[in-house]
Amino acid sequence: MARLALVSVRPTVRAEILAHDVEAAWCFTENLISVTLRPPWRARLADHGRAIGLAIDRVPGADVLLNVDTYVRVEQYGLFQRICAQVVGDAGKLP
Repeated sequence: MARLALVSVRPTVRAEILAHDVEAAWCFTENLISVTLRPPWRARLADHGRAIGLAIDRVPGADVLLNVDTYVRVEQYGLFQRICAQVVGDAGKLP
């Protein structure tokens, strides 16, 4: 689950852009055996909220991420899989 403070599809937020195309990812690894045995409602989900926080922290003075694209990447390594929530956006500072 992710908690987002502001989400909008309209350009209503005015911010000074400090950096363009800032990327960040938040990842975790799971054992496929335990994933297979776990009920679906107990699934662990990619957390884009954490990835957004990491992206904002990469730019000094930034407090908002605008024009954000989100992705989920799954990598398979034998009996393990790595799941990553990825974000790309423009880091900015609110007035």
